[in-house]
Amino acid sequence: MAFLVTDYLINLLSYYIAYRWIICVPFRKNLLLNIGVMTALCPLVIVLCRYYSFGYDRAYISLVALLALLILVEGRRLLVLLIFPIAFFALGVISILVTYFLSFATGITYSVFMASGWRGLAAEAVFPASYFLFCAVSRRLREDRETVVFSVPQYLIALLGSVCLFLIIAVSQGMMEEKTDLATWIRPLSFCLGIVGLMFVALVLWQSNIEKKALQYKMENEYYQLCLKRQETHIREIVENDQKIRRFRHDVNAHLTALEQCVQENDLQQLKSYVERMRAETRKLEVQKFTGIGVVDAIISEWYQKANNEQILWEWEGGLLAQAGMDAYDLCVIFSNLLSNAVEAAEQVEDGRERKIGISCGTFRDKICIRVSNTCRNNRGTRKRHGTTKSDYQNHGFGLMNIRNTVAKANGEFHIIEEPGLFVAEILM
Repeated sequence: MAFLVTDYLINLLSYYIAYRWIICVPFRKNLLLNIGVMTALCPLVIVLCRYYSFGYDRAYISLVALLALLILVEGRRLLVLLIFPIAFFALGVISILVTYFLSFATGITYSVFMASGWRGLAAEAVFPASYFLFCAVSRRLREDRETVVFSVPQYLIALLGSVCLFLIIAVSQGMMEEKTDLATWIRPLSFCLGIVGLMFVALVLWQSNIEKKALQYKMENEYYQLCLKRQETHIREIVENDQKIRRFRHDVNAHLTALEQCVQENDLQQLKSYVERMRAETRKLEVQKFTGIGVVDAIISEWYQKANNEQILWEWEGGLLAQAGMDAYDLCVIFSNLLSNAVEAAEQVEDGRERKIGISCGTFRDKICIRVSNTCRNNRGTRKRHGTTKSDYQNHGFGLMNIRNTVAKANGEFHIIEEPGLFVAEILM
């Protein structure tokens, strides 16, 4: 009787761990209720195993443990039922493997080790005991997390894999206890081994794909962080310009008085100089609004300031892209790479030639049109880079691949036009 109750409690704890911390199913947090349900079902285990046994008590013990889980769980009973076959076979595999290791560590043959039922219970108790110990040390396991929900393909794969692995280990267990003839199990075992091998290969490929996506998400996250910093700088500039505008308005009366004095004295030269000075000051107060998308305007403003610092003529023509529905991240990639190439190329234009960047953008028939042109050096030696021939490949080679990938993702078109001393990039998406 004590043996059956102990076996039931160990199995119940193992299932509880599998559902609570691995699948993250929420259970009732009333400790007295949990203990009461566990102990109340002990007589049911004894009755079923003593009077309705058919040679495999573990089935009754697992069913009673499932009943206890259904009583204690909070609103996830269907999930508990669906996942139970996987938990049953997976915990069986763990129990047999732990038994193998314990028999090897103690130097006792497997058949002798399993002859004592209490040794088998000790092997079953290793999993819940070690997991509770790890849980007591690790704070992460005590935090509430979202419930793991399997899709139908994931459920079938997990179920098939756990059943095959359980069958393989169970047959090997029977052979070690000299209760199973290998000859009768050759074909089913070969089939199960084939399935497990294919699943292993599939999981390796799946993991490599996950790592690839994780790297992509990491790169996108870093780019988002950079965009946020640029947007923060852009917003700070807007706030500073607003303060300058307030100060300028405060001095408007003084400026008007000064202009009126120049008119009264008929000092046209002083009047012209004063007006020019006021125009220069008001230009500094202008807030550039390019696309209407804050994070994109932040990136464009950065390259606009660099172009002004390098005395590069900047011509912007276009409408707002905020209503176009394009992903801001993709627009950031496009404008960042196009403008960085354009500014770098215009900086290296020979003395005596015009350094100029022209940008036009807008929407046409629900499509975004972007055109960036810039003057560049007249390089005689041309070569191909990233599938295009460019006279200024040193300045335009980097970043074009990112632009092509972004445009291709949106099913758009990307064209490059080269003329002597001029580089033009056109995008339609």
